[in-house]
Amino acid sequence: MESKEENGMRVEALCKSLGHLWSENDVVEVFIKVPPQKRDECKRTLFGKLYSKSNVNYPAFLSTIKKAWKTEAVTCSQKEPGLFTFVFQSKDEKERVMKIAPWSFANNLLVLKQCESEIPEHCYDFTRSTFWVRIGGIPPSWRVETVFNDLGRKLGPVLDI
Repeated sequence: MESKEENGMRVEALCKSLGHLWSENDVVEVFIKVPPQKRDECKRTLFGKLYSKSNVNYPAFLSTIKKAWKTEAVTCSQKEPGLFTFVFQSKDEKERVMKIAPWSFANNLLVLKQCESEIPEHCYDFTRSTFWVRIGGIPPSWRVETVFNDLGRKLGPVLDI
C-alpha cells in the first residue's frame, strides 16, 4: 500500500504533466455565505448512483424507489444517467432510508451518499457501500460482540452489530 507521501507525489507529478490548464485570472472567489435554507436542504439530500447499469427507465425507477422507501414526499432529479439527487421533506425520513440501506433497482445496487454543502454531485465516491452481513456457524459460547467485530472487520469497518 502506498503511503500518503508517495500518493501525494504521484498526484503532483500527474498535475505537472497536465501543464497549465487554467490561469489565476480564471479563478473566481465567492465571498457569499451559504443561506441557512440551503444548508438545511443539504442535510435532507442524498445523492444516489446506480452501480452497474446506469441507463434505466427513470419513471419506473422513481415509482419503484418511492414505493420501496414508503414515501411520496421525496423529490428526485436525474443529473445524468444513473446519478440522482433525492431531497426529502425531513431529515428523519432521509435517515430512515439510509438506515435500511442498501437499496437496489432492477438488480443494480443504488449507492447513496449524504450531501455535503461544499462538494458537487460528481465528486462523491460511489465505489463503496454499507451492507448488512449475517454471520452463521458460530458456536454458542463464541457469540459475543468482540468475536462478531473481529469477523466483520475482515470485510471492512463494522458500523453496528
